Amino acid sequence: MLLADDHVVFRAAVRALLKKRRDLVVVGEAGTGDEAVASAAATRPDVVLMDLAMPGSGGLEATRRIVALGIGAKVLVLTGLPQEKQLLDALEAGASGFVEKAGPVEELTRAIRTVTQGQLFLGADAAKFVVLQRYLRDRRRGDERQARGTTEGGRGQGATPA
Repeated sequence: MLLADDHVVFRAAVRALLKKRRDLVVVGEAGTGDEAVASAAATRPDVVLMDLAMPGSGGLEATRRIVALGIGAKVLVLTGLPQEKQLLDALEAGASGFVEKAGPVEELTRAIRTVTQGQLFLGADAAKFVVLQRYLRDRRRGDERQARGTTEGGRGQGATPA
């Protein structure tokens, strides 16, 4: 696993917490998005724990680039200030999950194991947001179809040719 966060103390704390889990091995660390991409290419980790707010190109761009490397690394976004737009942008960039830094250690380890198995991980709040966004998108599409159907289907009905 690769830890990508611009806060050295945070990386050290995560490394120490994960060291207690024998199946979760940290193979490298990075403090910028560019370092994360270079380290991922060199170490080929199963998982990259990625902070989005980092100097340089940042975690979002680094996520895109790591996914594009084609090495099979799963990017799990770690963030201190989750925002709905960040969640969608990270998923669109190819992230495999989203977990809050303030959450319990058990959630972080569960998230790592989940994405390692090729599954998407979203914390409870993130999952609710994704479901709501999908519902709203589908509802909007249904409303648009209904409006087109009324407009298109209503033309000429009941009218007699001139």
